[in-house]
Amino acid sequence: LVTLHIDNMKGVNSHHQAETVFKAFGRALRMAVTPDERQAGVIPSTKGSL
Repeated sequence: LVTLHIDNMKGVNSHHQAETVFKAFGRALRMAVTPDERQAGVIPSTKGSL
């Protein structure tokens, strides 16, 4: 489940505004799920850091 809030600050044409929203969300999602090569072999955890 995701709650997503997007503020589109510029633009007049609603079609182009929708395109930019989906493109930006797609890029952000790709960055979020792509494994970080610098963390290869490391189990992601916050244990000991909070």
